[in-house]
Amino acid sequence: MLFKDCLCFQVGKIARKMSEITREKVASYDLTTTQFFLLIALYEQDGIFISTLAHKLALRKATLTGLLDRLERDGFTERRADPQDRRVMRIHLTPKAEKLRDELTQIYHENNHMFLSLLSKEEKEVFEQVVCKIETTDKKG
Repeated sequence: MLFKDCLCFQVGKIARKMSEITREKVASYDLTTTQFFLLIALYEQDGIFISTLAHKLALRKATLTGLLDRLERDGFTERRADPQDRRVMRIHLTPKAEKLRDELTQIYHENNHMFLSLLSKEEKEVFEQVVCKIETTDKKG
């Protein structure tokens, strides 16, 4: 098999292209692509547990902690203790992030629509099946 035919390489190449396009659209907000998606996840569910957010974003908690540190430093998010269990932290959006909700969610939807519009209905269905199959495969192969 040639390198260019490797599925991991092909998926990585597509992911880098999509990330590059997204990065260009959010650069003026001083956000990375991952920070952008983290805010989108919080727009869907503000006040989420760190562990739930890590699972939702498919990130390790250690990686997420660094992202949250930077977003908190830049005034987009804040950590607050859960009222029922003060040992557990919840992540909340700040007014600064809320001000950008409409703009960022519009970018999110337009971007997603642009990528999906490249696929036929049948291709979308097959793509979703492939993603699901790979996501649910055990790590041993």
